[in-house]
Amino acid sequence: MTARTTKLLLVSAVKKRLGRELTRDELHRLARAMRLRQPQQRIYKPRMELWDDGQSPTITAVFELPGLRADEILVDVVDGRLVVSGERRAHSLSSAAGGRGQISSAASAPGSSQVRELKYGMFRRTVEVPAGCTTSDLEATLENGMLTVSWPRHPVRPATATERYTVTEAFPEPDHTLLDSSLDSRTGHRPNL
Repeated sequence: MTARTTKLLLVSAVKKRLGRELTRDELHRLARAMRLRQPQQRIYKPRMELWDDGQSPTITAVFELPGLRADEILVDVVDGRLVVSGERRAHSLSSAAGGRGQISSAASAPGSSQVRELKYGMFRRTVEVPAGCTTSDLEATLENGMLTVSWPRHPVRPATATERYTVTEAFPEPDHTLLDSSLDSRTGHRPNL
């Protein structure tokens, strides 16, 4: 059944239920509602624990990311926020010879049943970090599906060399010592030469 057929069946069912034809405005509102109900890719937030005792020089966050490898997770600092993101892909269990199940990314066979409680798809979690904190300040490790990220409470920026520009005058003042020796000591004026 195509999406168009589904829409036509829905419009027909609404007409029958109301016992009349739908107005143009009602058709537009129904079409809009159907577009909004279409499944969209949801971005979920992995569970997190944050340790900040107020005294420690570092703040630590632990994210629950089971089944992911380190190369499947992006850790970054953007606009003063720590961003942990990536994608967790769904796996299915297929039976191989010998009755032993192996995990694969393929879809399950038709007629098989599944119970899905795990979250799959894109994930993203943001945490505010102190001003001046950059990606280079982060320390991250992934162990047993737990991503631990630490950052300094007060990031210290390395001292950078400061160049000072010395402003010079466009018209330097005349050297008065030379003029003073040529003045007449009695009058304070320059003698006529």
